[in-house]
Amino acid sequence: MNYLRHYWQDIGGIVGVVVCIGLFFQYQHMQELQVILWLSFVAILFHQFEEYRWPGYFPGVFNIVIFKSANPDKYPLNSHSAMVINILIAYGFYLLPIFFIDHIWIGIAPIFMGFFQLVWHGVFANFKIKGIYNPGLFAVIFLHIPIGAWYINYIMVHNLVTVYDWILGIAYFAVATYVLIVKGNMWMKNEKSIYSFNQKKLGPYR
Repeated sequence: MNYLRHYWQDIGGIVGVVVCIGLFFQYQHMQELQVILWLSFVAILFHQFEEYRWPGYFPGVFNIVIFKSANPDKYPLNSHSAMVINILIAYGFYLLPIFFIDHIWIGIAPIFMGFFQLVWHGVFANFKIKGIYNPGLFAVIFLHIPIGAWYINYIMVHNLVTVYDWILGIAYFAVATYVLIVKGNMWMKNEKSIYSFNQKKLGPYR
């Protein structure tokens, strides 16, 4: 478990590269919607790599700048909660639509989470740090947004989406965001946690 706790984002980055290689050789034999959803999965893996490995100082933004924690190396976000939350998001929430490609509402939810990341990273976090970049923003602008726009355009042009899909998809996105991110951090925060981040992950704010 300690190995996974230290290297989950690196494993995700490797998985993302492997998926990209597989898509390069197989995309001509796949449905376009499948390709888009696989790329959406890759986007969240690279997003997490950017947040927690390179440059990797998202914990500093979260704990120091936003929450002004007295114990920023482990509160409210710690290395264990970060691993659990992000693994559930990537390998559950983002991967699931690939296996239920005809259930459009399941695919809409992670796409909307990607759009929401622009608000969080591009507006809220940048406002807090009084800057123009924080870890995760690059993946949002160059992966989540264009891939999400591609997905929305595809399902609309091909008349694959219904009002029912929009309602369920948005509701699923809202519930998943609340449970996985908001409540997930609340449930696992612990000022006495033994799972601390190293100083590098606190970035220039330590």
